[in-house]
Amino acid sequence: MEKWTEERASKLREAFRLTREAQLLAPGARVPELSPQLSEQLERFNIEWHIIPSADVVPMNDEYLARFYSMAPRGFNERRDHSPSYRDVLVNGHKKHQGQVIGVETTQKPKYLPGNRQFYGTFYGFDATADPFSFYMGRAAMTNATRFDHNYLSLREFLRVVNDDWRARNLLPQGFRLTICPPVVFNLVGTIFHPHWSETEALELGFYRDEQGNATCYAIGSNAPGDFSYIYEVELETDWTLLGFRLALVAE
Repeated sequence: MEKWTEERASKLREAFRLTREAQLLAPGARVPELSPQLSEQLERFNIEWHIIPSADVVPMNDEYLARFYSMAPRGFNERRDHSPSYRDVLVNGHKKHQGQVIGVETTQKPKYLPGNRQFYGTFYGFDATADPFSFYMGRAAMTNATRFDHNYLSLREFLRVVNDDWRARNLLPQGFRLTICPPVVFNLVGTIFHPHWSETEALELGFYRDEQGNATCYAIGSNAPGDFSYIYEVELETDWTLLGFRLALVAE
């Protein structure tokens, strides 16, 4: 545990020009208790642990957004009809993750090909067995066995199936649950640790819940190699066709 913590913390301090005294974690942040056996099991699902810097040391301000959303869509800062601006969505949604430890799935996202029927796990996505979560897709009745062309209800069932099974098998660190990787976490981890994620054209799903627990879903991804600025609210059933998804372990 100490090894990955120091490695990730060192890279974050370098990226944000922070001193060694800067407190990356928020007071009371839950750090996963990982036995060697549990670490090995989660690595089979490509779970990689990351520290999301606290708002005190890395505020999500104009400087942050200019760097991590340099190719954001036109009107990024402007309120939309009946919706807050994309900027406000990201800033407000990210608050619950700042200063926390999150396990981010790093499974290879496939390159886009016509029809987008590829499987996660390899660059071209031909091998259906390469996705470590393929077993759960069958149990959740995701009949095409890929991560594309689903909707919120089918993904919610998929998450229920995985969380229930992992709890029964003691694969969930205490106090954590599996969910879709949050948009700003995807951007941050991709930009600093996995810029190669931007080399595939396929978009992914991210969402934030409001105070009533309702989720608003967004298509997130890259506008260019090394960039993770793309964001667009998912409004139509057809919008789901080209969206893959990456998973994350977050504190309850």
